[in-house]
Amino acid sequence: MNRLGIVVTTALLTLGIDHLASAQSTIQLPSFSRFTYSGSVLVPTGGRASLGGVSRSASGRSSRRGGGRGIGAGVGHAGASAHVTIIDHDAIDRQIRGLPPKGTGTSSLSKRPITPAASKTDPDAEGKALVRFARKQYLAGRRTSAFDAYRLAIETLSPRLSDLAAAEFRRVFPAEKRPVTIQPGRFVADGR
Repeated sequence: MNRLGIVVTTALLTLGIDHLASAQSTIQLPSFSRFTYSGSVLVPTGGRASLGGVSRSASGRSSRRGGGRGIGAGVGHAGASAHVTIIDHDAIDRQIRGLPPKGTGTSSLSKRPITPAASKTDPDAEGKALVRFARKQYLAGRRTSAFDAYRLAIETLSPRLSDLAAAEFRRVFPAEKRPVTIQPGRFVADGR
């Protein structure tokens, strides 16, 4: 009997301890945080800007029967920032095409000193630069690039200079060798 009593007592203690252990278990559920930003900031070229952040903290304490205690704390921070590089595609295109920078009458690639007469903005400067570029492209064998540059120049130039550029275009690209018929100020596809 003594042996049976020990087995029963052990079984009851095991079940009781298991029951006490399961009653004291703690489950941490996941927590989610969401950060959104809607607005605008001014950032200089190559600069950085902080868009804001969220900080949170939590602490907790629990007491159990039998003298057990638990203390916990948590701290979290979420933030967003932006690093900005501004690329002026228009300025890059103008430099590649050999055109003057926007707002000036001289080519950025030109090494000539600026005279007072040249410092005035020429309304046809871009068109003239396009004609020069078209000539260089044609001489280098880049017919498509030359064709496009002439087209842009004719559309950009004043009427008198546009007529001259159109006449040069017709000499360089005879009608049988070009995909479009050109008229000063507008292009019309052949046969339409």
